[in-house]
Amino acid sequence: MTALDVRRRFGQIVDEAAAGERIVIERAGRPVAAMVPLSDLELTDPDRRRAARLAAIDDIRQLAVRRPLPAGFDPVEAIRAQRRARAALRAGNTEPA
Repeated sequence: MTALDVRRRFGQIVDEAAAGERIVIERAGRPVAAMVPLSDLELTDPDRRRAARLAAIDDIRQLAVRRPLPAGFDPVEAIRAQRRARAALRAGNTEPA
């Protein structure tokens, strides 16, 4: 949508954004801005995204204290094994990796 379209139909565009639409505004054929629903603000606000990530890290730390990993457990190898298993499934191989 061009900036001129936004000026002409601003009220309608605000209604669409409030209903969940994400509108990209272009100038000279290049995206320059976006209008998003207020509920999407957390997705676009770097401060909110950072706060959510820090809260998730804190949750993981608390969980690790309550339920420590078994002795000898290698989380890196566990992740690699899961990735190999998913790749094998995508390739049509039903045998465990």
